[in-house]
Amino acid sequence: MSITVRITGLVKILNEVNILAEIKRTQAPITNPELVHAMDAMKADRNARTETTFVNTLKAGRFLVPANIQTVQQAQANADGTVELKDQPQVQFILFNDKEGKRFFPLFTDESEIQKWDDNKNHQRAAITFRDLCHFFQRDVGKDLAGAVINPYGQNIMIPVESLLRMQNTEAIAPGTKIQIGTLKEEPTELLEAIYPFIAESDKVEKAYLRVMKREDKPNPNFLLVLDVDVVSLGNDGMKTLFDGIAETAKPHLRGVELAIVPASNNFGAAALRDAEPFFDKRHEITSVKKVVDGQEVEVETTDFRLFNAYKNGTLTASSPESE
Repeated sequence: MSITVRITGLVKILNEVNILAEIKRTQAPITNPELVHAMDAMKADRNARTETTFVNTLKAGRFLVPANIQTVQQAQANADGTVELKDQPQVQFILFNDKEGKRFFPLFTDESEIQKWDDNKNHQRAAITFRDLCHFFQRDVGKDLAGAVINPYGQNIMIPVESLLRMQNTEAIAPGTKIQIGTLKEEPTELLEAIYPFIAESDKVEKAYLRVMKREDKPNPNFLLVLDVDVVSLGNDGMKTLFDGIAETAKPHLRGVELAIVPASNNFGAAALRDAEPFFDKRHEITSVKKVVDGQEVEVETTDFRLFNAYKNGTLTASSPESE
């Protein structure tokens, strides 16, 4: 792919906290030897193992990006009603175009790669992480971009936006990695109460299971959420929306434990369900309960995990009135 620079299409981001924090650290040399090796290996022999290594090293990297950085004054209201002018950094990222006019966010693994660009001396360097990059693409300002390109004058690897965002909430597991699946010793009630309503509101999920998974390449175990879901009717976009929504809902309740989400339809998900009991079952979902309010019995809609759990354990039936 031939890359050209389009100076007229600068993208502006104001007060981007994560990115600005990285910019302050650009004095330290940025190198990504593991990623460079992974890209070369993947280009030489593209297979499941080389792709997995590439994805995992990409997500762990920090990258140089060409930018124009300047300080502007912005008015900021104080609590006492006065207005104060404060210096705020303004960052303009340089985007690259291909021959078809599609715009890409350039990522350089190190200084030697960015120096291959003829116009590199006319622009400053900013540093961003993979997480920053995904956050950029999720904003309105990044919606018209085709994706990112890594080392456009070297390995020249292009990644579409959809693939980048999918990588954000998934982790590739190298083939041959030993994995142990088991039952949780203690039910993480806080987590289940948080994600149960989100799952219940999807009419495509039949059952949901939460298990514990221990990988040989990870020091600590993590949660494994297996969804019995209608993959065909959801499609790739629907699956991404569902999985991303659950991941975001779960995030404040994970307490440092990682969460992996897989469909029950693939071999790994099916194997993980041996001797497993669902915490959500659409057949037994309680969508409403009867309550006594002001002396009258009324029906109230609910997607409460505790009610399903009580029903599963035989301590509540769907027709049982519940007094306040």
